[in-house]
Amino acid sequence: MKNTIDVTGTYTSYADPDKVEIYLGAQTDSNDASDSQQQNAVILQKIRNGLTSKGVSSTSIQTTQYNLEQIREWDEIKRVYVNKGYRTTHILNIKLTDINKAGEIVDVAVENGANRVDSIVFGLSDSKAKTMRTQALTEAAKNAREKADAIASGLGISITKVYRASEVSVGITPYYVNKEMVAGASAPAPTEISAGQIEISASVSVSYEFA
Repeated sequence: MKNTIDVTGTYTSYADPDKVEIYLGAQTDSNDASDSQQQNAVILQKIRNGLTSKGVSSTSIQTTQYNLEQIREWDEIKRVYVNKGYRTTHILNIKLTDINKAGEIVDVAVENGANRVDSIVFGLSDSKAKTMRTQALTEAAKNAREKADAIASGLGISITKVYRASEVSVGITPYYVNKEMVAGASAPAPTEISAGQIEISASVSVSYEFA
C-alpha cells in the first residue's frame, strides 16, 4: 500500500468579459390567436430592423423562445377557468462582442416595440475561456503542491513523486443582469449597463508519495 499525502488544490480568479448575450423580445395579447401572432410578427420585424441598423448582424440574432398560449384565469364565482384570449411570446438572443453596446441595443429594441427584456449575460469568448481554464487548473495544481509541502514539512517527511492526480472541477461563472436591473430601459435617458467580472475557479485532487 502506498504512503500518500492527499490534498485538494483550489484557485479562483476574475476576468473582464469580452462578450454579452441579450435576451429580449415581445409579448402580445389578443382575443384572437391569429391576431396575437400577427401583432407579434410586426413588432419582431421592427426590432430586427432596428438591431441591424445599429450594426448587429443577422447571424447574431436568434430566436430562443416562441410560443402561443391560451390565457386562462380562474373565476372564483363560477369555480372554473375562463378563456381571456391568446398570448404570443417571441424572445430573441442577441450576441455582441462589443459589451459597451449592451445598453444601446436594449434601448433600440424597446424603441421598436420590445416589451420583454429578460436578461443580459456577460461572459467570455471561447478562446479567452480556454486560456482562463488552463490557467486556473495550473494554479490549482500549484496550490495542491504548496499544501502537500506544508503537510510534509510539519510531519518531517519528504515528498517523492505524484502518485495520482485528477481534475475535480473547473468552471466559469457568467455575470447576469436580470430584468429587474434593466427595468428602466424604456426611460428617456440612455440605459447604462455595467458589466461585472467573470469568476473562474478550478479544483484538483492530488496524491503524493512520501518517504
